[in-house]
Amino acid sequence: MKKILMAVCVISVLSLVGCKKDSNDPTPTPQEQGNEGIYNPGAKIATRTTDNGMEQWVWDGAKVDRIESADLNGNVIGVQQFTYNGDRIATSTQTVEGIETEMRVNYSGNHVSSIGVYTDGTQSLNATVNHNAANKISSIHLDVDASYITNLLGTLMQGGGFNFVNAKGGRKLSLTSTDINATFEWQGDNVSRMIIVADIEAGVTMDDIAQVVDLNAMLGDMASLLALIQGEQPLTVHLRDTIDFTYDDQHNPLQGFIGLLDPQVLSANNYMLMDNHGIADINLTLNVPIMGPYPIEHSQPIVRVMDYYYTYNGAGFPLTVTDDEGNSTTYTYNE
Repeated sequence: MKKILMAVCVISVLSLVGCKKDSNDPTPTPQEQGNEGIYNPGAKIATRTTDNGMEQWVWDGAKVDRIESADLNGNVIGVQQFTYNGDRIATSTQTVEGIETEMRVNYSGNHVSSIGVYTDGTQSLNATVNHNAANKISSIHLDVDASYITNLLGTLMQGGGFNFVNAKGGRKLSLTSTDINATFEWQGDNVSRMIIVADIEAGVTMDDIAQVVDLNAMLGDMASLLALIQGEQPLTVHLRDTIDFTYDDQHNPLQGFIGLLDPQVLSANNYMLMDNHGIADINLTLNVPIMGPYPIEHSQPIVRVMDYYYTYNGAGFPLTVTDDEGNSTTYTYNE
C-alpha cells in the first residue's frame, strides 16, 4: 500500500518561475521582476542522461525549442515541443506511444495562475497556482481527472509493486474522487519544505490488493475467504506528508523549467538532502457475502531520507548527480 501513497507525492504538474543569473550580472532577473514562465538559465543544458536514457535539448536562441528523449538503445521515444507567447512558455506538447499530452500555461499579470493538462484534447488536470506576499508560489491545488491519475500511477508502479494499468483481467483502478494540495515554505530563494495533503476515494479489487500487500498477513484466517470477493471495494486514503530539503550553494540549471511538482524547478540551488516524513490513513471496506461489511483500517508511516551528491563545472552548475540508491544523472551544456 505504501507505493500507492508515495506515488501521490509525485503527481505531475508544471512549476514555472524565472531563473537566477550570475550574481555579478546587475540586470534584474525574470524572478526579481516577477515574470514567471520565462526559463532563462545561466547555462543551457545540451544533454541530460539518466539510468533510463538520454534527453537532447534543442535551443532556439535563448528559448528551449524541444527536448528529444531516447532510450538506452538510442531509440527516440518522445519529443517535447514548446511554444511561446513572447518570452513566456505558452504550451508544451508531447506524444508518446500515440497519446498526445499538451500542457497550457495561463497567466495573471506576471504570474502563473493555472496550468491545464490535456490528454488527446480532453482536459485531464488543472493546477491552480497561488502566491504569497513575497510573490513566490505558496501552494498548488490539483483538480485531477480519474483517467489521468490512474495512468500516472500505473506508469509509476511498473517494474515493481502495484501496476494499476496491468491489473489482472485488464481492470483499472476506479478513482472516484481526488483532492490534492501542495504547500511550499521558503528559505531565501529555495523551497525548504513541501507539504502534501491528499484525500483519495477509489475502488479496488481483491486482485489489485493482493499485488500490494500480503493478504495472509493483513487478514489472517480470513484471507482465503476474502480473496474470493468479486467486484470493486471502496478504498479511501487520507495522506499528510511533509518533505524537508537542504541545499548546496551552487547553481541549479533547472530552475524555472517545467517539471514535476518538485522544489528543484522552483529553487535557485540544488537540494542535497530530502527528508520525507508523514502518515497515510487507509480505510478499506470489504463487502463480504453473508457477513456484510468488513472494515480494515491502517495507518502507514512514510519515512524516507535521501542524500544527493554532486560534481560541478567551473561555473558552479552540476555535471553529475547521484543519490543513496545509486541513481545518477549527467549533464552537458552548450558553450
